[in-house]
Amino acid sequence: MLTGEHRRSLDDKGRLSLPPAFRSALAEGAYVAIYKRCLGVWTADEARGALERLEAAVRAGEATGDDLRRFSASLEPATVDSQGRLSLPTSKREQMGMGSKVVLAGVFNRGEVWDAGEWDSLHEGLADADVDRWL
Repeated sequence: MLTGEHRRSLDDKGRLSLPPAFRSALAEGAYVAIYKRCLGVWTADEARGALERLEAAVRAGEATGDDLRRFSASLEPATVDSQGRLSLPTSKREQMGMGSKVVLAGVFNRGEVWDAGEWDSLHEGLADADVDRWL
């Protein structure tokens, strides 16, 4: 399970230092894709599950083949090095306009890497979410 908000700085090679829980979850490798307004990070099993759910949605007429194609083509394998850093693809960082200051957010079955300014703008003025009804 991936949780928490982790502010980080990417190094000059676009590597993200992962917190310990992320390191262990992604030790076998990861997949990175453009996801909404950030970069999504999944384990191989979670990436496969996401693709299977999307494929089922296409068969059910709830998504299009273009949706599946766009997401699948965006997925790129990534590895965690011996120092616990995840290399984020340059092309994806550039496409998202991502600077060196980022926020890694754990969202249960995936990580999300946000440009820090975009993350702060997203949360500016929002009250704490009332999640009690689901807990």
